[in-house]
Amino acid sequence: MKTVKKILDKILRRTCVVAVLLVMSVVPSFAADNGCDDEDNDAISADLALCSTHAYNIGVVKNPSGSDKELIKEVVAMKTTVITQQLYKQYEQMESMVRRLKTQLEKAVLTTKLQAAGASTSSSASSSGGGSYRSEDRNIHMAGVKNCMNFYQDSEILKCYEDNLNTIINQSGNGDTVNSELKKQLVQDFCALDDIEIGDSKKDSCIGQDKLPSEKLVKAYCDGTEKAQTLSKKDFQTVIDRMRSCLQNKYRAYNNSQKDKGRD
Repeated sequence: MKTVKKILDKILRRTCVVAVLLVMSVVPSFAADNGCDDEDNDAISADLALCSTHAYNIGVVKNPSGSDKELIKEVVAMKTTVITQQLYKQYEQMESMVRRLKTQLEKAVLTTKLQAAGASTSSSASSSGGGSYRSEDRNIHMAGVKNCMNFYQDSEILKCYEDNLNTIINQSGNGDTVNSELKKQLVQDFCALDDIEIGDSKKDSCIGQDKLPSEKLVKAYCDGTEKAQTLSKKDFQTVIDRMRSCLQNKYRAYNNSQKDKGRD
């Protein structure tokens, strides 16, 4: 929440500064208190003063008569127009600033939610210009996922891997758009899930008997023969399907084990 507080403090500081500037830009010289009466006074700048009935508007110190009064009215009208234009310009700038700060605030809130979900606070841009996620947790390679090894109950472990898989599917468009972070996380979670024995689930419930092409593929990644970064889009989708099937088998084994406990 510290990040959110910083953004809110920044909004308040900038808004106060803009408000002060707006007030300073439009405050006129009032007749009753600032020398706007019929006497000599050259202390007021004609470029800055906006005095609705006084000669200082046109740079003289005595109130004129006759046609010169019309000149004062024209000058006041022009000054009012300029001040109004500047005021509107500053309003637009303030509105744009508030929009930017709103975006920063929304990002800060999202970051806070991700941190609460177990994501790391550190991220950086890659040299190619794309986003590159870095985490202090060696089992987390992308934002929005958890380290499922931090859970100890079978039901929580399975739910963690299920949530991670859904996050991977959503961020990749069901395997349509992939990057190195998504590949690493998918392989990491799939192979870790394969190592978990729940109920009567067998060690080969995820990888299989190493007979099918898909079984050979996932085995190569889990035993380290192949690196996750080499996954093609098609292979990535294959691993997603294998992990779905693996989760179904693990859940089925877990549910059966719970039934057996109930009979006991």
